[in-house]
Amino acid sequence: MNPNPFRILALALCMAFASCSSDDTNSVPDETNNEFIFNGTTYNLVSAIIVDENTANNDPSEISISLFNKTSTEITGNNDLSDISYVYFDFEDTTIQNTTYSQIEDYDISINGNVMNSEFTPGTVLLSDDDPQSDVYAQSGSVTVTNFTEFNIVFTFTFTRTDGQVISGSYDGNYFMPN
Repeated sequence: MNPNPFRILALALCMAFASCSSDDTNSVPDETNNEFIFNGTTYNLVSAIIVDENTANNDPSEISISLFNKTSTEITGNNDLSDISYVYFDFEDTTIQNTTYSQIEDYDISINGNVMNSEFTPGTVLLSDDDPQSDVYAQSGSVTVTNFTEFNIVFTFTFTRTDGQVISGSYDGNYFMPN
């Protein structure tokens, strides 16, 4: 049997294409991890809502950040929602700075929450500032902001509960800031 040159060329091209893996097309890895991790489980975060209670008097006031696994349109709409992952914390400052905040006295993290008739029910509470004697109370916490612009915020956060469990996460994306 005489080998056909076209078949040899086709076979060589097939082997060349098959040896290229699919990850060769993505030379820049995705470093955006909008999520938090607790007890080995990852919970995705989709949107951030920032409320700045500061006024023109330049006295530091509360700045709160709320993170959700739903879009800001879903969260601010009047529809019922289920399976909500929620992260909340606030700190005092005149504006959000690129710094680490370690004085965080108000915080809540929960999963499997619901909104029914415009009322939020947290579901499973993973972290709460309600009871200092509880396992879900934070013995320490910090938020490190690395970039804050008119349209984007980038930060990481870590809370260590009184039972030693750690909740850590990050967010890099747009935010909604109500007037």
